[in-house]
Amino acid sequence: MFAVLVCFVILIIWSWMRMRRPSMPPVFPGALPLIGNSHQLIGDRILVTDPDDCLVVSNASLNKPYVYKFAEKFLGSGLITSDEPIWKPHRKLLNPTFNQQIMNTFLHEMNVQARSLVSKLSVEVDKEPFDPRSYFVDFTLSTVSRTSLGLNAEDQTIISNEYADMVEEIFGIYCKRFQKVWLHLNSFYNFSPMKWREEQLIKSLRKILDNVIRKRRVELKQIKHSEEIYDLSSGKFTPALDHMLNMADEQNAFTDQEIREHIDTLIAAAYDTSSTTLTYAMILLGSNPHVQEKVLKEIEEVLQDKNADITKDNLQNLVYLDAVVKETLRLYSAIPFIGRKVEFPVKLKKYTLEPGTTCILLLQSIHLDPKLWGPDVNEFKPERWLDPDTLPKNPNAYVPFGIGRRYCIGRLYTTYVMKTALAHMLRRFVISGDITKVVTQYDVVLKPVIGHHISLKLRT
Repeated sequence: MFAVLVCFVILIIWSWMRMRRPSMPPVFPGALPLIGNSHQLIGDRILVTDPDDCLVVSNASLNKPYVYKFAEKFLGSGLITSDEPIWKPHRKLLNPTFNQQIMNTFLHEMNVQARSLVSKLSVEVDKEPFDPRSYFVDFTLSTVSRTSLGLNAEDQTIISNEYADMVEEIFGIYCKRFQKVWLHLNSFYNFSPMKWREEQLIKSLRKILDNVIRKRRVELKQIKHSEEIYDLSSGKFTPALDHMLNMADEQNAFTDQEIREHIDTLIAAAYDTSSTTLTYAMILLGSNPHVQEKVLKEIEEVLQDKNADITKDNLQNLVYLDAVVKETLRLYSAIPFIGRKVEFPVKLKKYTLEPGTTCILLLQSIHLDPKLWGPDVNEFKPERWLDPDTLPKNPNAYVPFGIGRRYCIGRLYTTYVMKTALAHMLRRFVISGDITKVVTQYDVVLKPVIGHHISLKLRT
């Protein structure tokens, strides 16, 4: 017993001295020996807010900390949870699926879904303020289902309803596990009711997507390469699933399980972030009528026909709308921070991170740093994006899609979806809202939970 006590005391002293090593950054306030900040649900982590240091850490440490592994059974080798040896070759294979040329082929379907969104929102005209997020969830799920999976209407409904509800629930489980430190240990979590429910949900989610993949694989075998592209009256596109299945057959690049995990990741990541950012954009526009009118004026100038679809040329010319989207993402980044696992010494400007450190890159702090963005950093000012002199000189000051080599593969897709949806909605509706009443909460993304309702009126 005495020997055990001595070893325990030595361990406490060692852990305390390690936290106070001069080369390391100062620990987060409230850290205790041995347990660090775990009692504060933060853990022994280093918080990084300098944009240049964030880039160094992100590029030097490509692997994620253990909390990302909570979703590993669900998302597996997907781009969010996979370690570098899997992530690197898979990311290289998937990059062409999300380039600008492919995004342009998705625009017709994005317009179709945006028009459907406007139609559904019409029932809220001249009514009491309402929560628009459910409409945006349905819109983004329908869009990503069509462009990623090429689903028909029946299968798309399954994704929009059953699949979406289950994904929402499973991410809720991961959030609850994160908040309860003792459940970080598998020995405790494996005996909890949450673990049992997680396995049920994963089984059901796998069944849905496995059926979709099997069905599409059979369809692809029945058609020739010249007919592989969907013909949608005024646009053609090849769903991301088709690209992956073709790579699997021709290059032996993916297994069916890996394809499913990538599709799970794409859908789960896209619908939550895009729908949440659209919600913030609508509240900000509703709170700033002068900005709303300026966007509308630009849309009317670029699209002479008020019923015309948005084209790739239109998107390039809608520069003020683009500024609105960027300013929304700056003020309300859906992913306010990301984690990295430091596995070898990383030299920063003032400190050196040692192996075994968990590093949290505070992206939202970069976006709200007055030294970078000026004294009006907290104001919604899309105009700042139109004048290079008003923007930070540091290229790492704007990082809503992550930073470094492991940035979000869907950043262009998200921008296309948002600009297309906003253009259609602003042509049809006058929006009212009050951003000063919004209260946010972080689970998987930074969501508005109070004060985010908007009102709609028809434009005359």
